[in-house]
Amino acid sequence: MYHWAAADEGLRVAAVRNWKRAIQIAVEMDCELVNTEFTGQSDNPLVCENQFMRSMDELIPEFEREGIKLDIQAHPYDFCERNNESVDIIRGLDRDWINYLYAAPHTFFYDDGVGDIASMLKYAGSKLSHLIIADTYNHKASSGLRYIVNPPGVVATVHQHLDIGQGEVNWDAFFGTLREIEFDGIATVSVFAWEDRPDESNRMMLERVKSELCR
Repeated sequence: MYHWAAADEGLRVAAVRNWKRAIQIAVEMDCELVNTEFTGQSDNPLVCENQFMRSMDELIPEFEREGIKLDIQAHPYDFCERNNESVDIIRGLDRDWINYLYAAPHTFFYDDGVGDIASMLKYAGSKLSHLIIADTYNHKASSGLRYIVNPPGVVATVHQHLDIGQGEVNWDAFFGTLREIEFDGIATVSVFAWEDRPDESNRMMLERVKSELCR
């Protein structure tokens, strides 16, 4: 992840330089796909989106020359945090090798706390090529008081990467929709919360994902 959408032009230029080197390393490692985030800042979306587009103008020829595919996710605090708008940006780039990564632990940022996974996955449609799987709480629930942050008004963007079943993601809708649309991309487990019991967490997650997606 490099800050290719940074409002600061110096940071953006440095990010493009780093991306070019990363593309070279991917080629040297026979890596055909990389994934990343929009970056930028949610409180400065217009400037950051314009910076992102400038970076893509410079980098698209590099990706195409080397034959490297790219999956992009919207991450909390990126200049674009919402599902449909992120998919629209990716579609607007109009390259079949640039696709969308849906991160389940970001679900409640993607549609402002509604959590309508089925609708969002279907909106992504053919551009959906990659999943990050972990649970999270709805930060918009309880009148926005699911998390209490001090001091009041402090700038903070909070979410979790929990085991399935420990948060509030609708997993029946998630897996059911993936089967309905016949998803055939990459599915990655990404639990960060349990370094003290990684084997138990990973085995449980793998078993659940395989049981849902390998029917």
